[in-house]
Amino acid sequence: MQINDNIIPYVPIAPRVQATNEKSRLLCEQLFLLIDTVTSSQILFNHQTDKGFLSICPDQINDLIEELSKTDHSFKNIDINLLNSSLKDLIYPKFNGERTIISPIWNNSEVRVWQFQLNQIANGVDMKLLTNDAELNLDMALSAVRIWRNSLEVGSENRDVIYKRNDLIYKLMDLEQRLQIVQQELEE
Repeated sequence: MQINDNIIPYVPIAPRVQATNEKSRLLCEQLFLLIDTVTSSQILFNHQTDKGFLSICPDQINDLIEELSKTDHSFKNIDINLLNSSLKDLIYPKFNGERTIISPIWNNSEVRVWQFQLNQIANGVDMKLLTNDAELNLDMALSAVRIWRNSLEVGSENRDVIYKRNDLIYKLMDLEQRLQIVQQELEE
């Protein structure tokens, strides 16, 4: 049996939807539950995973519900105008607005879509380049300092939290190395 290495496991979006108010969250959650179901049913729509975008034609939403309702009667038509007004309240996934894309599933014609920014999986990114990134290293160094400070504050009250001298030495060496990368970047 051969395994397809190009398939990225799909992580459902609906449980992770966030919005500034509950009404918008529930409506957007309904949209992304539809998208999750369509994806698991392997029905095609404009999902641009190479850029971390999800694009869906608003005119296609109720057509997708109709297609799903042949086997699953839990979906009801969505008021597209009401949904459109709720998108401004969306926190995650981030709503990028309305775009026009060339759709490979619609004979490479131009299609008006709503575009959402998902968490992008960094396929093909050279991690070695990230280890020399000054901003990333500074952020990691500051995070490590905060974590150790909080741990030491709690540790003084909790006798079960004990640090050996080597733990601190290794952590300081890591911080020193990260800050050297930042210093080199600033000097260039």
